[in-house]
Amino acid sequence: MTRRKDLLLAVAGLVTLAFVAWHIGPDKVFRELAAVRGGIAIIVALSLIRLMLQTRSWSIALRQDGIHPSTGELMLVRLASQGIGYLTVLGPIASEPMKISLLRRHSKSPTAATLVDTGVYWFTTGILGVVGCVCAGILLAHKRNLLVSAVILALGTTTFLFVIARSNVLLARLGGRLGARCPKWLKKAGEIEIAIREFAAQDPAAIRLMLLLGLVCQVLMLAEVATVLWFLKLPLHAGTIVGVEAASRMLKMATGFMPARIGTDESGAAGAFLAFGLPAASGLTLALARRTRDLLACFIGLAWLAWGARRKQDSVAAELGALTTAGADI
Repeated sequence: MTRRKDLLLAVAGLVTLAFVAWHIGPDKVFRELAAVRGGIAIIVALSLIRLMLQTRSWSIALRQDGIHPSTGELMLVRLASQGIGYLTVLGPIASEPMKISLLRRHSKSPTAATLVDTGVYWFTTGILGVVGCVCAGILLAHKRNLLVSAVILALGTTTFLFVIARSNVLLARLGGRLGARCPKWLKKAGEIEIAIREFAAQDPAAIRLMLLLGLVCQVLMLAEVATVLWFLKLPLHAGTIVGVEAASRMLKMATGFMPARIGTDESGAAGAFLAFGLPAASGLTLALARRTRDLLACFIGLAWLAWGARRKQDSVAAELGALTTAGADI
């Protein structure tokens, strides 16, 4: 039943993508894709730099817990988990446990450090969201409905960031009040929250460095939007770039139930560009350029994951063969 539902959602996404492309005009879309070919290479390069910075941030968190994997391993683990999350519904729910699972071979659990790294990164994403909503409110002040939505999103995101930044635990306290009626998942979440708070209190300097790396990653995401605008010879307005990226990010979060967010990323980016007075075809081009990058990263991550599984299977087969030979000799 779940597979059928995912298949139906994927088909619906493809239909949405086809409708958006047809409504904009296939010829116009192909012309803009041809114009931005060089930009796709730049986007891939920017993504590689962002991957290295994210890996560095994750490594800092892991080393604070006494876990010392290599940079190459962490990069491949991140790509593999992103690939799994990319192909499944509600990607982060699948990708985060996958990152933790792929590092289980180390002596200590990477759960707290991984969640700290993810939390810091999402905190910087929230900061970008608030700035983007402010920019959108300023630029779209003449559109009352969009202005109200931008203000509500800005206030909601700011409140969420304030709650995260507080040092007091929330989930553990809630679980304590529920007592015996506390569900297991909430109790476990409270334990993880305590571990995260303790981790952050141990080395504030590490958290600040991770926060800085996350903010640089957000700037690189904005550079992707600027790259497409530059190749398409559109005006490079800082407020528009931040607003478009924030709007696209909000739509991605709202449509996380779609497998690989097929169709929703493209239609959302086209709508965001249109709202800011830019051609919808340019937004679709940006989304397709990023999807090309995502598919490449997904292929590398899943190929490494499959290679590792095959290597482990061959190793087990070799050990069984050696044991069988030894038993025959005896």
